[in-house]
Amino acid sequence: MNTLIPPFNPFEDHFVGAIDAPVELLLYGDFQCEHCADVYPAVQSLREAMGGRMRFVYRHFPQPDVYPLALDTAVASEVAGFQGKFWQMYDMLYLNQKYMARSSISHFAEILKIDTRLYENSGDYRKLVQKIIRDFESGVKSGIDETPTFFINEKRYSGTVDFENLCKYCCHAEAIASRTTMWWMPSAAQRL
Repeated sequence: MNTLIPPFNPFEDHFVGAIDAPVELLLYGDFQCEHCADVYPAVQSLREAMGGRMRFVYRHFPQPDVYPLALDTAVASEVAGFQGKFWQMYDMLYLNQKYMARSSISHFAEILKIDTRLYENSGDYRKLVQKIIRDFESGVKSGIDETPTFFINEKRYSGTVDFENLCKYCCHAEAIASRTTMWWMPSAAQRL
């Protein structure tokens, strides 16, 4: 079983949910990958079902040799993220993937009121591209070669990618995390 390298970094990774949630679901994805779009509803449902007990993390693993707009969509999400709208663009890109064209990206930016001048500032643009490269390299170090690839609490998930199975494994990870946390916690009597 592959381990996530490097582990979650709240200052580097895009995430939603509690920073100290007992379960972490991390997705290496490509906004152009049809399989990633296929699992999008399951991930959304899982986020809703797990609530504050799960942190969802997204890392880029663009495959421009397979998907022509892979880098364009990754950069668009980072431009949005730079303006605090990563998750809105994430939703927009996956929900509209089947109709994606290069002009769609600009249209989505307009809808979300994203300042696209960031594309023109070479220093900022370079930082955004470097973030995508770091995500991709971390995926390679973690042993992945396709999208979507999930990690649950830093361990690669290799089961069926649907709501039921992801939920089962996340709940199992939560149970393990709570047992691991509980063994060293002093009882109320010991704390007094």
